[in-house]
Amino acid sequence: MSIDHRTEAEELLKQAAREFIAPEGDAAPALAAAQVHATLARDEEQAARTADMRDALRLLRGREYDVRKLVSTHIAKALASREPNRWKAGLELAKALDMADCNMAEAIDARLSDDGWDPRSAYKAPASLVPSDDPWAATPDITADIPERVRRVLVEYLAAALLSKGDAQGVAQTITFALKHAGADLTGDIEKQISDIALGRDPSDPPF
Repeated sequence: MSIDHRTEAEELLKQAAREFIAPEGDAAPALAAAQVHATLARDEEQAARTADMRDALRLLRGREYDVRKLVSTHIAKALASREPNRWKAGLELAKALDMADCNMAEAIDARLSDDGWDPRSAYKAPASLVPSDDPWAATPDITADIPERVRRVLVEYLAAALLSKGDAQGVAQTITFALKHAGADLTGDIEKQISDIALGRDPSDPPF
């Protein structure tokens, strides 16, 4: 059974007070014992506060780790995005955190590397994001990065060429496949354009 040193100290101080007013009283022993219990009570309280602070610090460190992981993952995914606005937002957030003495470059680079990206290229521009030395990595889809006007011109000319005969059709096939290999898949738009031109041709069976 543990001893409540604070209570013991209080009782001994009361006893010492009684001894003080007694004609033959000797308060010294009670005072000495009260001092011992008071010291032990302070030590216990200090130990309890230290344990509470240690638990609070452990909790804060755990939360900091989780927050850093979530934020660094968010920035890494933004830097690996082919969407210019998202890439720019991720870059600006990384710079702002660095200026606020909360650098996450190491965690961001680690996540980029884990996902197959070259961290050195990720900070330059969306178009420069190239998987790091991985010949089997999937080609990023950059179709959405093609301006609508440019896409419309490409689709119109490629669809017309694919419906023609001779060398133009072969060149159109080569260009279409090259664009798709580079991550710009215009197949769906070309199919729709072919359907509009041919009026009845099955868009799921284009001539390439």
